Amino acid sequence: MFGRFSSIFNGFSRYVRGAATAIRIAADGAECIDLIGHSQGGLVSRAYVQLYSGFYDNYYPEVRKLISVAGAQGGYYCDKVCSKFDNGLVNTFMSFFKKPSVAYSDFAQLRITTAAFWRDPYNFKNLYQKQCNILAQINGECTDQTISTGRQRFIKLTKFYTFYSNIDETLLPATSGNFAMYEPETGNYLPIMSNPIFLNDNFGLKTLYDAGKWKTCRVDILHMDFVYQEDFYNNQLKLVLQGNDAFTCL
Repeated sequence: MFGRFSSIFNGFSRYVRGAATAIRIAADGAECIDLIGHSQGGLVSRAYVQLYSGFYDNYYPEVRKLISVAGAQGGYYCDKVCSKFDNGLVNTFMSFFKKPSVAYSDFAQLRITTAAFWRDPYNFKNLYQKQCNILAQINGECTDQTISTGRQRFIKLTKFYTFYSNIDETLLPATSGNFAMYEPETGNYLPIMSNPIFLNDNFGLKTLYDAGKWKTCRVDILHMDFVYQEDFYNNQLKLVLQGNDAFTCL
């Protein structure tokens, strides 16, 4: 939408607004749509649901089925190597984010897309929650949660799918695609079922889970294999798109 580097050098809020406009145009008057997003696009899609879905004054279509494919739902954080594949540019760039004063600066939050979902467990209360970036907002984790999480829109989903991998070499933690995060202060791995944002139903994820509307699916393939591997498409994704939940997962 904003050029080849827009997935990195662009404010995430602007990125989501641009996606919302593109979705509205692509919907071509449809009242309800199904929405799918991969990687960063998976988080953008959830942000659309919680912040825009069903705003009929500007006619943003309501999302019926949301499909997140290796989406960065749990955010992103690295404390050593920022990518499991040998990419010096990525690791050099992301190393700047290890300085909390950089990651949570106004400049980074406005200009660097990843800053909006940088979830630093070691600066959780003093920076992440206070800064209230878009991930903290839609997760309901802000110190002063005066901005809506979009919970009422999220729980209107008829189905929510999260496809994720234990060997994802791009996301950190690898299972961020299934809302895995690092525990505040300790930095220990924190699965979503033990996370307060799920247990307290901050944005409606537990509501969907209890109603049988959230289906998780582990498929141990690499990050971009979710896009290019025919087996994943034929054995899982195609069935979801056809409305068939009889697919296998690990």
